[in-house]
Amino acid sequence: MLSDAQISRLLDVANAACHTGNVADARVIYEGVLALKPAFAPALVGKALSHVVVDDFDEAERILKEEVLSVRPDDPEGLAVLGLSRLLARRYDEAVDVLAPLAGGEGPAAALAAGLLEKARQA
Repeated sequence: MLSDAQISRLLDVANAACHTGNVADARVIYEGVLALKPAFAPALVGKALSHVVVDDFDEAERILKEEVLSVRPDDPEGLAVLGLSRLLARRYDEAVDVLAPLAGGEGPAAALAAGLLEKARQA
């Protein structure tokens, strides 16, 4: 069994893999974490991100809506990635709808939402 710190580190590696184009490797890590912790929101959000970075916005949104936000509708990371997905899909009004309430909060997801919200409003 892996500790919470080890799982967190694995997710950091998977997220870094997404950002460097190693999407297949990232997905293997996300699936491995999900095998240990089914329905673990941070792994599901990461898995959705792995679809966003390759412009598979429909699958990203499906994962976020059906597997994350259906359980925790206010999940800040899930909402931020949903907003990012909609922004990159050029669905600007829908991105604003998701990001605006989140941007007024605190924490990393709120900071990300605020930056994305500014981009969505400029588009």
